[in-house]
Amino acid sequence: MIYTEEELMRAGLKTEQARLLRQQHAHMRNEGQSTQLSTLALRSRFVSEDELIANDSSAEAGTVALKKMSTLLPLEWCKRWNCLPTDYSRGVLTLSCSQPLTSAQLDRIREMIPVDVREVRLQPISRQDLVHSFTTLEQSGSAIGLISILNKHGLEAGLLRRLVYALLHEALDLRASDIHLSKKTDPDAWIAYRIDSVMRQVHLLPQLLMQSLVARIKIEAGMDASNSRTAQDGRIAVDYQGRTVDFRISSQPLVDGESIVLRALDSAQLPGLRSLFPNQPKMIGLVRGLIGSNTKSGGLVLITGATGSGKSTTQYTVACGFPRDEVNLITVEDPVEYLLPFAKQIQLQALIKQKAIELERSILRQDPDVLVFGEIRDADSARAALAFAESGHLVISTLHANSVLQVTERFLSIIDQSHREDARFLLAHYLKVIIHQKLVRRLCSCAQLLTGSEYELEKEQASRLTGGLVQLKPGVKHKVGCPNCVGGYLGRASAHETLAVPHDESMRGRFVQAMNTDRLELPADLNAENGVDFISRVETLQILLDNGVVDWPTACKTLGLQEEVGHG
Repeated sequence: MIYTEEELMRAGLKTEQARLLRQQHAHMRNEGQSTQLSTLALRSRFVSEDELIANDSSAEAGTVALKKMSTLLPLEWCKRWNCLPTDYSRGVLTLSCSQPLTSAQLDRIREMIPVDVREVRLQPISRQDLVHSFTTLEQSGSAIGLISILNKHGLEAGLLRRLVYALLHEALDLRASDIHLSKKTDPDAWIAYRIDSVMRQVHLLPQLLMQSLVARIKIEAGMDASNSRTAQDGRIAVDYQGRTVDFRISSQPLVDGESIVLRALDSAQLPGLRSLFPNQPKMIGLVRGLIGSNTKSGGLVLITGATGSGKSTTQYTVACGFPRDEVNLITVEDPVEYLLPFAKQIQLQALIKQKAIELERSILRQDPDVLVFGEIRDADSARAALAFAESGHLVISTLHANSVLQVTERFLSIIDQSHREDARFLLAHYLKVIIHQKLVRRLCSCAQLLTGSEYELEKEQASRLTGGLVQLKPGVKHKVGCPNCVGGYLGRASAHETLAVPHDESMRGRFVQAMNTDRLELPADLNAENGVDFISRVETLQILLDNGVVDWPTACKTLGLQEEVGHG
């Protein structure tokens, strides 16, 4: 969608940033390249898409509905049954059909459709109009159309290449974070998309077509297409809506074939703070306090969680909050995930066994203000993060841990024994914020208020299962489903617990003492009287429930409660 400069300014674009974008726009126009100011603003991450939508009363969520309809049912099955999905809303699927469908066929369609279908409505259409719709789909250059042509007319290199890029565009249209290809024997050769953390099997290919497609992807990514016995990595760039989006490619041999995963690295789609922490002014204020603080005073921000919990997403979202046209932001990663304009990004060279600690002196000569330090995974990277913080720089890094209170113990366990006491001292004095998060699926705007007996049932369950810690209030919602979401969910939010340590050394004493005696506990040593600010996950989920961002089944699952609950 195209936004005016005035709309960009309302979404948070600064006057100086607008000046820079106008210069870039003029430069690209002189070079014969066409782009929009709003595209450049998103590319530079001066504003986020959710901030633009929040300030645009005319924005509608239905812009990708028609593209999604073509992925609901494979085209070959549509031809077999002489039908085509044309609408899906609130659990009702509409099929345009040129002939009646049997109950067995309708049951099979319900099984294949990757959304909840409560009712199927049949809409008569002439055979001629249906064939015309099929032909339009095939000639549209869509993934489903190209698959149909390749199945019908045989494998052709040019069409295979078009299919690769059609799949990449389709994944971006559907907001997929990953594309999974399973190069297996029939009937297990699936192409699946991961959308909002959920895997969705979309295209089932013949074995020979999948083999050829995988080989074509490897060629496009600069990998060895003839080698399927060892893991490989590659990259593909694609032009999408006026910007370049990178896909990181990984291949892995399997006992019964090969797996290919393509990770979309689209910095323009990174959520803003208001989207990641919805209806949480306290949390947003805390993060903005970091952004507005004196970055030369030093400090360590740790974003933690399990694999797949969105640590890198939050890390980049926080990093994008810094005015990168005013501060010198440097990232040190292995590998570099998202490419950020107005930032200097360094990739550790694994081939020469380059270590983070060895880069410390050369990076400090680059006059950094903020360091985004990819991941703390060993003693070398842990010591480097502390060294950067001690030298007077704000460091934002990620770490695997199971809770906020486990973070310091986990960090110190990585450090070798000879450096552990020094590390404990530095961690106690320079640690600023710990965020431990899980990404949860957000309800789509089609969600409805939970009322009546269903509300009373879930209210009682929430109170009983959490010992009264979570209370369902009027305003809680339940999922419904529409063409723009997957099973009633659209996007993700952070269900986090966060610990902010006081900056004032006089107020930090109890925290330092607790760190030095290995008894970092709640609430004895970490409370408001000592300047420590703690936001529990239960508190976060209560806010998300109260504002209709998540439903009770999602909150229940996030808290690790096993009882079967939820709205049917």
